[in-house]
Amino acid sequence: MWAHLPDLSQGGVPDQSPPRRSRLCRGRVDPLRHRESGAGRGRARRGPGSRPGSDGRIAAPRRGGRRSGEGAPRFRPEDRLQALVTIRSLHHALTLIFQGVSLKGIPPFHAPPTKGLSVPASTPKTWVLRSPAAPELAVKLAAELGFSHTFASLLANRGFGTTLEVQEFLQPSLGKLLDSFTMRDMDLAVNRIWKAVDEREAMLVYGDYDVDGITATSLLTSALTRLGAKVTYFIPDRIRDGYGFSVRGVDVARKRRTKLVITADCGITATAEVELARQHGIEVIVTDHHEPLGEIPAAAAVLNPKRKDCPYAFKELSGVGVVLKLVQGLVASRPGALPESFVKEHLDLVALGTIADVVPLRGENRIFAKIGLDQICTSTKPGIVALKEVAGLKARRVESGHVAYILAPRINAAGRLGNAESGVRLLLSTEPQEATIIAESLEEDNTNRKKIDEQTLEDALEQLRRLGPNLPPAIVLWSDRWHPGVLGIVASRLVERFHRPTILVAADEDEGKGSARSIPGFDVCQALQECREYLIGFGGHSYAAGLTVRAEHMEKLREKLCGVVAARLQADDFIPKLSIDGPLSLDDCNEELVEFLDRLSPFGIGNAEPLFVADNVRLASPPMVVSRNHLKLSLRQNGREIDCIGFGMGHFAGPIQSDMGRVSIAFVPTINVWQNRARLQLKLRDIQIR
Repeated sequence: MWAHLPDLSQGGVPDQSPPRRSRLCRGRVDPLRHRESGAGRGRARRGPGSRPGSDGRIAAPRRGGRRSGEGAPRFRPEDRLQALVTIRSLHHALTLIFQGVSLKGIPPFHAPPTKGLSVPASTPKTWVLRSPAAPELAVKLAAELGFSHTFASLLANRGFGTTLEVQEFLQPSLGKLLDSFTMRDMDLAVNRIWKAVDEREAMLVYGDYDVDGITATSLLTSALTRLGAKVTYFIPDRIRDGYGFSVRGVDVARKRRTKLVITADCGITATAEVELARQHGIEVIVTDHHEPLGEIPAAAAVLNPKRKDCPYAFKELSGVGVVLKLVQGLVASRPGALPESFVKEHLDLVALGTIADVVPLRGENRIFAKIGLDQICTSTKPGIVALKEVAGLKARRVESGHVAYILAPRINAAGRLGNAESGVRLLLSTEPQEATIIAESLEEDNTNRKKIDEQTLEDALEQLRRLGPNLPPAIVLWSDRWHPGVLGIVASRLVERFHRPTILVAADEDEGKGSARSIPGFDVCQALQECREYLIGFGGHSYAAGLTVRAEHMEKLREKLCGVVAARLQADDFIPKLSIDGPLSLDDCNEELVEFLDRLSPFGIGNAEPLFVADNVRLASPPMVVSRNHLKLSLRQNGREIDCIGFGMGHFAGPIQSDMGRVSIAFVPTINVWQNRARLQLKLRDIQIR
């Protein structure tokens, strides 16, 4: 069927893909084999099974003890899906693509629901061939750069039109970073900090408890210490203090006799708290990258590229990225104040925070991630060395997948279940023995977190079972048994599984703290703005947000959000799409292609991993389910046989085994290294039984 696809020069660019292993990554660890997406420790503030009712009171326990969050209006996607046009011929569908019509009718493989579930085990994917670039552009790039037609086509489909653009992308340089002083208030921030340094005023770096906030706090504290500042840091407790610069933060600053507070990855919505600090004689500099939701705090300076009045050209910096720009501003204002190598040596911290916060890996973020990953590999910081050691990455090339799924969850673990300041202590540690002790403690926290994750996910799935077979437009669930520190991870897993905006809330008798996650095309932060009448507070990005809600408003919040989602999204928006670059036969998969693809890394939002399809493929060996629901098998096409791995795709084993016919696969060619032996392996993203 896919034989009708055009040559790769007519392919497209995938939206998002998990990171891919490179041939250069020598070792046993695969970034997705050790995927660290999970949740955390359940809280039992009330008796087991109790739940907040719609009036805010605690209802009696129900049988089974886990029926919190029931009663949502039911949504029937099939009512609107009937309106979708069925494309009977794939050849005709591809003709429509070339005429500018998107491919939405390829019937996906429908995995059977897990035994006992009243909701589908997952939402099947639709394969979509992205609109290609002009074929002559690929020919031009191939001739000028000396690349293969396949690789030149990939570059053309990513929007590169000139040799210079390609070279700057493939060879990112610190020399291409933007001038820090084009960011609004940078001059005010730099001058105020130098005044504090010169006059020995006490400064407090006030961070956030996620990886972005922890790395931003570590970078700024390290830089200020090197400048001779009198500085301490503080990371709020997720449960006791909540998110952002708070009243407790002002109290901490007062007790430490602080004259200047500098926030790291928070503060853009802390208008009242900044004013309270001013009343106590404390000035505040805000460094943040979250969306401003109203009035900008009346601080000494507010550094945030997302400010509407900020002319800074690149708007997608992470929190640690904004801090790096501040450090660059300090260095530029007094040449020689820091070693010339300081910025590059600390790009390991910037890469950790940038990749972990899932910001688009383009522009300055690509420079930070690309160079920073190399810095992580060669870093001599005791904290980085110890972290890689406990994670099993000491002797391996670290890629974006390792950061996202292995390193970042360990740094996050302390903030999710305990004291996030241990993450800062790890990254600032100068003694190997101390760093090892902290890293081992984080490893233990992460192990506990994964166990709690599994239980929280099962609780959430049980609630969905009880809601009935039809998924609502938005998933909104709550329980008094959940730990608020892990809800973002579980919400992400539900989004991945069911492709719906999702909110999970850890609620007590008065209020709940929750995390929201979204899908492409739906801004969850803007949606919460429309639900603000039921919220105590909220903040975040288009794809992720945090919120606090009154217990008596949970049902109303769910009803309102479902209405907002239903009004904005069409039935087709609830179907996850796999964006395909084009066809690739198994004969054309080789190490040279993998090495070319590696030059495009690191992959993530804004720089998607190339994804290919192969049709008319047969099983060469029976499928096996290995480890944590991973699919392992060998496939054959035209006499060429290649091993394949599908992470989290164990549910395909039964249907493939029973059919034993031809399949179509969506995949990424990789090099798998096992016991110092490297061989070609296909990383599967989806399977369709033909």
